[in-house]
Amino acid sequence: MNTTKRTKERENRLKKLGGLMNTRHQNPYPLSEPLLGCLDIVLTTEEVDFLIGMGTEPYTYEQAASRSSLSEERFKDFFEGILRKGYAWPHDTQDEAQWYKLPGFMLGAFEVYLADGFETPEKKEFARHLDALLKSFGELNKFPTRNFFNAQVKKSRPQQSIVIPGSLPPSDGGSQAIAVGKTINAEPARVYPARTVEELIEKQGEDQSIAVIHCFCRQYHKMVDASCRFEHPPQSCIAIGSLAKFSVQHGTGRYLSKSDAIALVHELQSKGAVHQVFHQDEDIDNPEIAICNCCWDCCGVLGSYSRGIIPLNLHAFFEAQLIDESLCNGCATCAEYCPVQAISIVDDISRIDREKCIGCGQCELQCSQEAIRMVENERTVFLPLVKKSEARIREQTAG
Repeated sequence: MNTTKRTKERENRLKKLGGLMNTRHQNPYPLSEPLLGCLDIVLTTEEVDFLIGMGTEPYTYEQAASRSSLSEERFKDFFEGILRKGYAWPHDTQDEAQWYKLPGFMLGAFEVYLADGFETPEKKEFARHLDALLKSFGELNKFPTRNFFNAQVKKSRPQQSIVIPGSLPPSDGGSQAIAVGKTINAEPARVYPARTVEELIEKQGEDQSIAVIHCFCRQYHKMVDASCRFEHPPQSCIAIGSLAKFSVQHGTGRYLSKSDAIALVHELQSKGAVHQVFHQDEDIDNPEIAICNCCWDCCGVLGSYSRGIIPLNLHAFFEAQLIDESLCNGCATCAEYCPVQAISIVDDISRIDREKCIGCGQCELQCSQEAIRMVENERTVFLPLVKKSEARIREQTAG
């Protein structure tokens, strides 16, 4: 861990690196003190200089080694350190060579850094800076800044993630398949249905294409003494494709069979998990790289919305509808599990705000009366920044 006082020269180098990483994001991160602190804790001067030198274009290991003055053995260890810290990611190409690229912050280097689950002094210090970074966004939650922040997010290309539901667990009558989602193939403009998260898992290769890693969001919250309200296992996020192989090769994940991955999905969704699918380079036309099993508490996306820190801009394929009011007993379970508070109880009946519904399917899954169903409705859902006084989790909201 870097404990020396940051010089002006190092700060400028960190800002330069941060600027390069920001090219991976639709909405760039402000290069604030908490963000620079995260980089400062993790990276040595040599690593910062190397990453700046490699820039944003993809490169092979051989190309990287050729630009270093280190011996072959020392460079191998040096580059492995960068990979384990998450600052070089696999880049898929059509040839057989392994290519790498500089990632963004989140989803990017920060997730990989905490994905191994270790709680070292460096990682705890990183978690404190990360917590300060996310809470600093809450400072925008005031008039008129809030309006500008909402407008900026709303006009951007919808989301770096797609929210899709999982499938229902088997009922007493046997297995039940519910058509509740879509995803986008890597081939441009070709859209096909992936009715459940199970289907997304099933379409992966037979070997070494699915891995489980520690949830970045729950891990960092744990290290700042703000453990998740949901009882989800620490290893609960699923990497797929090239990111799965990357996570296992560099010590941050372990392979799962398709059946084990599906069993994990069932376990998590029964406890309230919302499945968000992330794509390469925040582009939904690119291949899927991860299934994040999120909650409305500690999730960097949904949890930050719950705290009045960020607005949401998501692409949804379904919305929830109350089938028949007579079926609803007003138990409010659906409202409790809804990650965006799109459900309220009025006169002992659930009322679903279709403008807020993100189509995650939790209400349908948790309803004991089978009073709610998901209906197809592909759309963009924009939820503006919630005022601090209206935030679901107010005790941890910044400002």
